[in-house]
Amino acid sequence: MQLFDAPRSLADAVSHFLIEGRAHGDHLLVIARASHWQLIRAYLERRRVNADDPAERLTVIDARKIRTRLVRRGLLDPARMQDTLDGLIAELSSGPSRLRVYGEIVELFAEEGNFEQACMLEDYWNYLQQQHAFTLLCGYSAAHFADPRNAHHLRAVCGRHTLVKSQSADSLGSWLIAH
Repeated sequence: MQLFDAPRSLADAVSHFLIEGRAHGDHLLVIARASHWQLIRAYLERRRVNADDPAERLTVIDARKIRTRLVRRGLLDPARMQDTLDGLIAELSSGPSRLRVYGEIVELFAEEGNFEQACMLEDYWNYLQQQHAFTLLCGYSAAHFADPRNAHHLRAVCGRHTLVKSQSADSLGSWLIAH
């Protein structure tokens, strides 16, 4: 999990995550809002990764669009999560190489203050990792957790990850992790 203060620091961290996977021959899946993808793409291109080249094995999906496929009547629907995410992850992880996923659907829920749904989706990602071989990085804006009343939500989200980090330039994210 990556806590970020600004979209540019997120794009920097995600591009490094993807390039590391690329070096290992992983298939790359990015589920991000369009504005974040444009920043991530720019960082990748500065590092000489052509996001349009099919040889890069990069799949990009708009987080807002996939979120609408997962939700029914405003809540995550387990059957829709299985149909959408399990099918996608199964397909992309079925080859000889591993899969590396950056996802920020959870960020969309946190942005609305809907931490319960974010945690439910985190639990589903953890379930999928038991079913399929892939590495996952989730991105959250640190600002969602800045209010002390949200500290328990931050602990709940962090508890669902094996690693929680923030870049040194992200002072709020670093502070929240330390406290």
